[in-house]
Amino acid sequence: MNLLFFLIGATLVVVVALVAVGRVVARMAAQSRPAVYELPDAVDWIADRLPDEVTARVGYADVARILRWHLDWFAQAGLSSMHGEEIGGETAPDVGGVVVVLDLQVRYLEAIGALEADTDAGKYSA
Repeated sequence: MNLLFFLIGATLVVVVALVAVGRVVARMAAQSRPAVYELPDAVDWIADRLPDEVTARVGYADVARILRWHLDWFAQAGLSSMHGEEIGGETAPDVGGVVVVLDLQVRYLEAIGALEADTDAGKYSA
């Protein structure tokens, strides 16, 4: 008789645990993954997509420098929770290259899910 009560109790405990874990897993599956900006990944992603006429003037180091500057601007504007080291006293690549890199950065942010494009208004939301 004691064995029967033990088996029934153990079965109830396992069922309750499985239901609780199942609920949490279902809730977490419905949530979107937080977007994490990794500078080396962003540099590679953007540099691989630069047009040929820009890659002749802008290298990986330039892309990294531009993105660090932009991350510093995000931090100063209160748009990011963390940012890279301070950059100062470095010469910037040509303006056309900077514009292309920043445009590709917006596409990278869309690709990792950090921005959603509002195609009707042409604006972005975080």
